[in-house]
Amino acid sequence: MHFLIASIISLFSSAAMMKPDSLHEQEIPIVTIGIVADAQYADADASGTRYYRASLHKLRESYDIFEKENVDFIINLGDIIDHGYDSFIPVLAIIDSSNRMTYHITGNHDYSVEDKSKGWLPVLRQNQKGYFATNKEGIAIIYLNGNDISTYAPADSAVIGTNKKYLDSLKSAIAINAMDWNGGIGKIQMQYLKKTLDYCLKHHNKVIIACHFPVFPENVHNLLNCKEVLDLIQKYDNVVAWFSGHNHAGNFGILNKTHFVTFRGMVETESENSFAIAYIFDDHIRIRGFGREESRILRY
Repeated sequence: MHFLIASIISLFSSAAMMKPDSLHEQEIPIVTIGIVADAQYADADASGTRYYRASLHKLRESYDIFEKENVDFIINLGDIIDHGYDSFIPVLAIIDSSNRMTYHITGNHDYSVEDKSKGWLPVLRQNQKGYFATNKEGIAIIYLNGNDISTYAPADSAVIGTNKKYLDSLKSAIAINAMDWNGGIGKIQMQYLKKTLDYCLKHHNKVIIACHFPVFPENVHNLLNCKEVLDLIQKYDNVVAWFSGHNHAGNFGILNKTHFVTFRGMVETESENSFAIAYIFDDHIRIRGFGREESRILRY
């Protein structure tokens, strides 16, 4: 009896210590997604911890693994370049050589190009508005453009003036995310988000939201109107995760059963990579981290 009890305790202890990428190996995920964040490539010398040129090698390595692991598609969580329109050329050469579809989300650095080029960014080719949704076997992914309310995205002078006033009001309220390099979700896109969430709830779809900017936990990098967005999505119990980049250090939190994962920036460090593969199952997401990225199991 003592031996049996000891064996059971040992079994549970071993299971608890297993890494996420060793669990559920025999299960077949509904969808498998490659994830990259903040490659921020530029033909420029390193600055601090950011090694811009090294991102090309890192990006190529990540896409090679995505191919080997047979992911269904890839999500670029934004800031694929650091600055300069020409920086898109070598980055997209790697991405477009892949057999896998890449869905692009724009980050603030993607707009760090000449004003004349801001009107059409190559990472907006799927949808010029920058927000859209995909669905595979009941797993819906809503891609958001978090640059609607910003001082850097293209807009007429009246809109830019309104955006500046909104940012100034946040600064006056001493909001920690009141930064010029953050953006927000505009009114029309908020309506789109609500409409899409309503549709997904009606059709019993689980939802993952992907946006360059985080909304939770509270952080200096969060969407300018993160509280408004959180108030909306928390009304839907089928929103299982929010995937974001922007904060190169990464972050994680759980709020009302929704998992908020901020993936670490690929541009950081000279040689260590950072990217992930997300395996989506009916009752959990298994994130397999590579390099600096952490592995996790998100249960719902």
